[in-house]
Amino acid sequence: MSGDQPVNSEHETDKRSLGYLAALRVLRSVAAGMINVAFPFLVLTELHLGTFILGVMYSAATMATALMGLGVGVAADLVGRRISFVVALALLPLSAFLVVASTSVPSLFVAAIVGGISATGSLPGGGVGGAAQPIQSILTTELTSRKDRTRYYSLLAFISGVASAGGAYLGGFGAIQDVFAVAAVLGAASVLLTPLVRMEKSVRRSFRIKSGSAIGKFSITGMLNGLSQGLVTPFLIPFFIVLYGVTRQEMNVFAAASGLIASFALLLAPRIERRLGFLRGMLATRGFSVVLSVLMPLIRLFPVSLSIYLLLPATRVMALPVQQAAMMDMVSGDERGTAFGINQTTRLVASSGGTYFSGFEFAAADADPLAIDYPFALYGVVLALNLGLYWWFFKRYRPPPGVTGAAAK
Repeated sequence: MSGDQPVNSEHETDKRSLGYLAALRVLRSVAAGMINVAFPFLVLTELHLGTFILGVMYSAATMATALMGLGVGVAADLVGRRISFVVALALLPLSAFLVVASTSVPSLFVAAIVGGISATGSLPGGGVGGAAQPIQSILTTELTSRKDRTRYYSLLAFISGVASAGGAYLGGFGAIQDVFAVAAVLGAASVLLTPLVRMEKSVRRSFRIKSGSAIGKFSITGMLNGLSQGLVTPFLIPFFIVLYGVTRQEMNVFAAASGLIASFALLLAPRIERRLGFLRGMLATRGFSVVLSVLMPLIRLFPVSLSIYLLLPATRVMALPVQQAAMMDMVSGDERGTAFGINQTTRLVASSGGTYFSGFEFAAADADPLAIDYPFALYGVVLALNLGLYWWFFKRYRPPPGVTGAAAK
């Protein structure tokens, strides 16, 4: 089986189940958005634990999310979609409840690990609760026809992003403990909606992987993408706290605005697929992200930094639905969970290394003001290398008939 050819069968879009899936993602995303803003302020401004400890927490949480995401993805193929989804969704409210119960350092570490609190700064790009991401992507794939798939990937991501932005705004109000309590309730409510979503039974009965070539290529590019993301994304909010002394009430507005911009950018994914196709779309959007990441630390003027902060997440995620649809074209239908799980694992393991490095550099900023620049510069280098690999791996990919125009070739 060629890794460059579509392999999935066609079926009709189940709009009712997609509606229920969207509803539970809204509840979950509001909760995640609140945590996105509240957690770094809890660690840095209330407990005064410092950016190094925050970075270690993010790194540990990212590594744990990688392993849990892989387990959830493989279990979704071998055991069943529904039980895997319920377990993955339950981790977020459990994490928030742990913070409500105690703000001791051990408790915060456990909460960060259980809830995947590691990607603050980029709401639509994943963020809190990442262990559920593989199976959410599987369900979207199996509830849509191929011609509708990119549109629904982008629409659901848009809805989730807007909800996350709203959560980020709400996260700036009230006591931080109350923020986590509300997040716990919303996360628990999302779990209650899972019986309403139609899910396919698991169809794979062995660990043998038929789509190994395609999964391997996406895992390598995902690894470099994760490394670049880990270097910068978790520290976008701390960047403003450390460099400009931004308050929580100000940062919640900026985080909400950035999330909204990125969410609306996701709606461009179907047009990107039609006009540019998978490969050119990735090169164009993430190439712009490289430029922004290099400029952010070099021009230390608050209006410039804020403008880049508002745009950077959008450039990272706007072609993501196109990439997801292309990956599903190249992967056998009974290996979707494994593909998403392995891809996320390699991405997040690499991200944890980048996060640890950046936490160390931010902690050294008092002695060396240029230390904050290094993660952004390395981000640009790694992402540029990754784009070269995208071209090398996928230059022969051709989408299914009727999905994209000649520009994709």
